[in-house]
Amino acid sequence: MKSNLITTLFQKLHFIKVVAGRFFKILFRKHKKIELLQLEYDRNPIFQNGYLIINYRFKNAIYYGFNHNKTLEKQIKIFDLTNIEHEFNLIVYGFFQKKEYQIKIEPQLNFKSQNFKTKFKNLATQLEFQQIENINIPSLNIKQKKQSILLPKIKVRNHPIIFKSNSFNQNDFI
Repeated sequence: MKSNLITTLFQKLHFIKVVAGRFFKILFRKHKKIELLQLEYDRNPIFQNGYLIINYRFKNAIYYGFNHNKTLEKQIKIFDLTNIEHEFNLIVYGFFQKKEYQIKIEPQLNFKSQNFKTKFKNLATQLEFQQIENINIPSLNIKQKKQSILLPKIKVRNHPIIFKSNSFNQNDFI
C-alpha cells in the first residue's frame, strides 16, 4: 500500500515537472496558440477487438487528455478497442488554453474465437526405438605459449636551438 502511494506520488511529481518545463518553454515563444500539425487514425478499423493507433502532433501543446486520462506522450498513442468507447475526445492543453478533437471509430467486423479440441480417430502409431551409438570424441590438448611483446627502442635527439641575431639600431629600421 505504501509503495503504491509512493509510485503515484512520483508519477504526479514527474508529470508536474514535465508540464512546468513545457510551460516555460512556450512562455518565451512569440506565438503561443495551439496548432494542429498532424492527427491520423483509422476511422474504420477492421476488427472490434483490435488496436487503434492515433498519430498526432501539435505545436505549443503541454499535455494531452484521452477519456479523462492525462498523458505526456507527444506522437503516438495505442488503444485496445475492447477497452475504449467508439467515440471519445482528444483534449490538447496548451498555454492557458485547450482544444478538443472528437475521435469517432466504427469497427467493421468482430473476430470470434472459441476454444476447440482436436480429436484423432483411427490413428495407428508404430514407434520404433533405436539405440544411439556411443560417440567417442578424442581428447584435445591445448597448449598455451608465453606471450611477449616486442617494442622498438625509441630515441629522442635533442638539438639545441641557436638564434643568430644582429644588433640593430634605430637608423637601420628607418
